[in-house]
Amino acid sequence: MSGTPELFNRKDFYLCLQCAICTGSCPAARVIEGFNPREYILKYILYGEQEELLKSDMIWCCTTCQICQERCPHGIDISGFLIHIMNLAAERGNLPEEILKEIRLIAETGRSIKSTAHTVRVREELGLKALEQPDTEEIRNILREAGLKGMLDQK
Repeated sequence: MSGTPELFNRKDFYLCLQCAICTGSCPAARVIEGFNPREYILKYILYGEQEELLKSDMIWCCTTCQICQERCPHGIDISGFLIHIMNLAAERGNLPEEILKEIRLIAETGRSIKSTAHTVRVREELGLKALEQPDTEEIRNILREAGLKGMLDQK
């Protein structure tokens, strides 16, 4: 099956057909209507609905807490599979705007949180040295190598 990583054995996923312990254990599934890890596995591996799933915003609700994997009685790497799905979606440009903003902020400043005047003042009060400006070109190169070039160029 194209797009399925070799580290996932399709036969293992047939065990998911009637189980659903992963979804029953998932904290995100408890609070986000429609989020269902088992359904995503079945859609991608068994039903051939890869394109539909890779366009879905729901896949980004996974917190990668790995409870699904810990509780899977079949030993399936569910969280690894969901991370793979999110990576494929990201490669195709399906990323939540919040993540895109964080990527751009890291590329521009080297940090995932903006440094403010308040931050500077609190650091001084605590006797901490000022934050140094990291080499953002090196960071941008790393992000490009990670496949994020197109996302860095978007505004």
